Amino acid sequence: MSAIVDFLRTFGPVATSDSLCDENLGQTQAKFDVKPIDTPAPRAADLREAILGASPTNVILTGTAGDGKTYHIRQFFMATYSDRAGDWPGEDGVLSLPLAGGRELRVIRDLSEISDSEKAAELGSFSAALLGESSERVYLVAANDGQLLKYFRDAAAQDEPKASRYRDLHHAISEMLREESETRASLNLRLMNLSRTWSEAVVDSIFDSVLEHPQWESDCEGCSSAGGATSCPIRLNRSLLRNGPEGPSVFRHRLKEALRLAASNDQHIPIRQLLTLVVNILLGDASRPDDPLLDCATARKRADERRYTATNPYNNAIGLNLRLERRRANRVFNVFEVLAVGYETNNLIDSVLVQKQPSALYDALFASDPTYGRELFEPLREAYFSSGGAGGADGVIRDFRVGLEAQRRRAFFRLPSQGDREMAVPWRLSIFHHGGDYLKLIEALATSAPRETTDPYTRQLLRGLNRAFSGMMTSEDERLWLAGTIGKTDDPTGRIATLEPIERTSANSFSVRLALAPVSKRPCLRIMPPRMAPQVAVSELPLRPLLFEYLMRVANGSLPSSFSRQCHQEIRHFALVTQTAVQRLLPPEKDIAQVVRVLALGSRGEVQAQPLEV
Repeated sequence: MSAIVDFLRTFGPVATSDSLCDENLGQTQAKFDVKPIDTPAPRAADLREAILGASPTNVILTGTAGDGKTYHIRQFFMATYSDRAGDWPGEDGVLSLPLAGGRELRVIRDLSEISDSEKAAELGSFSAALLGESSERVYLVAANDGQLLKYFRDAAAQDEPKASRYRDLHHAISEMLREESETRASLNLRLMNLSRTWSEAVVDSIFDSVLEHPQWESDCEGCSSAGGATSCPIRLNRSLLRNGPEGPSVFRHRLKEALRLAASNDQHIPIRQLLTLVVNILLGDASRPDDPLLDCATARKRADERRYTATNPYNNAIGLNLRLERRRANRVFNVFEVLAVGYETNNLIDSVLVQKQPSALYDALFASDPTYGRELFEPLREAYFSSGGAGGADGVIRDFRVGLEAQRRRAFFRLPSQGDREMAVPWRLSIFHHGGDYLKLIEALATSAPRETTDPYTRQLLRGLNRAFSGMMTSEDERLWLAGTIGKTDDPTGRIATLEPIERTSANSFSVRLALAPVSKRPCLRIMPPRMAPQVAVSELPLRPLLFEYLMRVANGSLPSSFSRQCHQEIRHFALVTQTAVQRLLPPEKDIAQVVRVLALGSRGEVQAQPLEV
């Protein structure tokens, strides 16, 4: 038996996963005698700087359950008060610790877990510290958004003499959360929202903390499955996720890309859930819904019987080894459910899987991963072609269909980001066909790539907007026409414009610029004023992955009705805001006469305007 495997099982997507709570982690490590999983604390340095600096600042850690609020506090405590390690976590909900200069640090590990009397006892000094009225006490508090706001809202309702004071704090913190701001001039506070942090380095650190744990080698040494004719599924799944001398794991890279796309779509995945994902990929077992994780004995049995269908890591990545209700209770698996990985058809890839053509792509897809590729799929494929519609063929067809979905899923996680053929790009196997383009655009904007790198995206987005606004299959990608209708109509498109077009680039007029939003780190399309005016965006269109996908598909000639209504409402709102803002900035003489432009297609697909003066 392996202690590391039994230890990791406690992090899995099951009801008994006590290790996923930082408060229980120490007990679990002691039980299995395993070194800790060193997950990152991405804001640890900021926390130390705020509290231990020359002018100590109060810190409130907020975010989703599992983002590491308590873990950050424990890391800070162990690093700063190592001589008092035995005091953690302690019996009391509030810890009192000394700071330089005679100050006192008050640590509240979880605001929701202390009693009402303890909350009341801290209220006065906590409020005074936040408002900068007192520097004798500094606070380090973990609380989710709702609990934090409720604390001050309840205080305002119960303490009438000081109600305005607590209402002001409630309002200020509400604004900070809404604006995603960490500081406010009126408060002595750093509000660190751990749900607003995306870092590829953090995700890699979590993967490495599990995959490169030192106990793997000692526990697996001498195992009969280590060097036998069959491969231990746990070791095999681990090898598929590890970066090696031949290069980074494609599987792991695609997982990170999907998580980055989800973050841009406001699907934040806490650290706790990332641990669950890695463990489920390694240990997932679809044969036992009530016990969906492998132990060493079961792994040996699966290897001996060659039942790798049950341990398929690509299926485990989307939680197919779990019952539906358990899968949906773990938000990390929803990321891949939204992508529809395995269920989105692709003519080229399906031809490769069914007909083995083109052979070069077939060899590339199957050569590197025979256990979960050829060995699982070939028997299903042969049975499908040999059934010929005979009795009992329904079961054969069903198994083949399920196997085909699993191979599409494997292809999504295994295909390189760049392919010789457009349809062989992995994102074509998800509903976000342009997911790879979206991630490239984020990278280009984040690294301040030259404009010629982002210009192709700008042109496609302009073409998509012009087509969506006007309903015409225009090829116009140098100007943005804010086309619409006159009067009431059910048609969301129109061929009337009351403003001159906005140029893609211009020094003397309004122009278009792609930028990265400073907080959300997602791309946005900004309308910029002439260069002689202050360079503050007139309006902007946040480009979430869904809207980006919509505009790119429209630019390429299709209009996906399944999500066009929602996206069209977003861009119509953007058009109205932009029109209002531009008209406000136009010189007064421009308002003397209202010019209506009737739009039509030119011979080369460009937009032509016939002005009508009203």
